[in-house]
Amino acid sequence: MEAMLIKPPTSNDYDGYTVSIGYVRALLEYVEQCGYAAEEICSPRQVPEIRESPSSARFSVSEWHALMATAESLLEDPCLALTMSEHLKPWNIGLVGFLTMTSSTLEEVGKVTCRYHHLLNDLESAQGMLNHDQFALKIRQVTPLTDPRITLLTIGAWAWQARLLTGRSTLAFDVDFAISSPGREEQFARVFGGTVRFNQSGSALKGSLSYLSLPVIQQEPSLHRILHQQAEHQVDQQAMSSGTLLAKLENLLALKMGDKEISLAALADALGMAPRTLQNRVEGVGLTFRDVVDRVRQNMALKYLNDSRLSLFQIALMLGFANQSSFHHAFKRWTGQPPGEFRRFQ
Repeated sequence: MEAMLIKPPTSNDYDGYTVSIGYVRALLEYVEQCGYAAEEICSPRQVPEIRESPSSARFSVSEWHALMATAESLLEDPCLALTMSEHLKPWNIGLVGFLTMTSSTLEEVGKVTCRYHHLLNDLESAQGMLNHDQFALKIRQVTPLTDPRITLLTIGAWAWQARLLTGRSTLAFDVDFAISSPGREEQFARVFGGTVRFNQSGSALKGSLSYLSLPVIQQEPSLHRILHQQAEHQVDQQAMSSGTLLAKLENLLALKMGDKEISLAALADALGMAPRTLQNRVEGVGLTFRDVVDRVRQNMALKYLNDSRLSLFQIALMLGFANQSSFHHAFKRWTGQPPGEFRRFQ
């Protein structure tokens, strides 16, 4: 039996992080398609709980990795995350999946992905970019963790779902991975159809600009608008329900971001702890206070840029920047492109 080729960080690194229950359901379904019982990778008590939970339910990342490791051994597939990407259908991932299915074009699917991908797991979000004759969907890590399994599942699913949604089975994609090569060159070639590069500075799926205008087969504009409203509500609910200290700090920062002065001492007081304690807790997850402020600003900037009613000057002020030029330089540092250029793809 082959050993697992891709080793994620230890389970303790994932404390407090979650994935969509859809990731787990898709795994159980695939194990059963392969002729095994779902109970062979998880306890009999867990199976009905997983199947009966609402589509918005969350599942511990640590537990998901444990299930994946067991399934990799059972199925003798050390690159199961990439194999699973073909079997993670839009309807497996609930609201976000139905939003992509009702979109009008592949470009709108990309916008949905960029806006709501973080609802699928806490470790990453998606960013769209236009570059010469290609578009790119990039994974943006929102934690210090890099998760090889989730990276492979995410980018592989983007490729398969683009083909499924448009009915174009021959769509080919180039891919960059920040992870090392796990081998399996033939499998990667079948999944993506284009050039695959490892050990890059980031992970991204790239395709021809012409793909963006391809229509989605099951597009439903009126239903799409309703689902979009539900997704915005789910974003708000997830932010409010997160119980980790880091999430509480980020939510508090988001509320105070327009203030002239945002100090560690003031935030620590609002959270009911000493400034040094808060600093130690933040550093304990591999971040500095400035890192957290930067991350919240970046996430809020991405949200605000989706609202065409807001000028870049207004967004700069709402994020606490002294002027538009400071916002421009910060956004380019975060994403590699100016905010105005980024907005063209949104």
